[in-house]
Amino acid sequence: MKELTRGAEARVTSDGTHVVKHRLRKTYRHPRLDERLRKQRTRKEAKVLSKAREIGLCVPKLYSQSEEKIEVEHVRGKMLKAVAAQDPKKALKLLREVGQGIALLHKHSIMHGDLTTTNLIASPQGVCFIDFGLAFHSTRLEDKAVDLHLLKKSLESGFPQHACEFFSAVKEGYEEGSGEALKVFKQLENVEKRGRYKEKT
Repeated sequence: MKELTRGAEARVTSDGTHVVKHRLRKTYRHPRLDERLRKQRTRKEAKVLSKAREIGLCVPKLYSQSEEKIEVEHVRGKMLKAVAAQDPKKALKLLREVGQGIALLHKHSIMHGDLTTTNLIASPQGVCFIDFGLAFHSTRLEDKAVDLHLLKKSLESGFPQHACEFFSAVKEGYEEGSGEALKVFKQLENVEKRGRYKEKT
């Protein structure tokens, strides 16, 4: 198995067809608490991933789940980050699709929690959403706005010259798939205003 990434929460490996995400132990936590948290978060991620696939979103197929790890399909394709860097015009079309996918998640009260251009894969089946480790359920406009805000910040940091048109494409797709898009966008403005206020102070 080849290691793909190792973060603060998990180690991700792949053999080319299967990806295994193993949650790492935290030595600073009490062993029993650490074990309980890792089990809860692993179960939650597997449940959200299955639900996302059930509602029709392109996500990796869940193969197996244990107390501390999940095994999923290795999605073929390129990270959206790489596509956007090589072909901005193609990225616009894909980002519109991303907006539609986010709207689908939000329609079913699922917040991804970590929407970045490295957690979106341009695959033959379309844009595939990966890494639901921080996902949660909510119906709040605030949480939906924050989900979009995270992606917007990712686009601004990675592609400052195209960020505005890139995010406009996301919003177009989101509006197509959401009946409350205008309310979410209004809340997004509030989220951004609070962020600017914090930066000034």
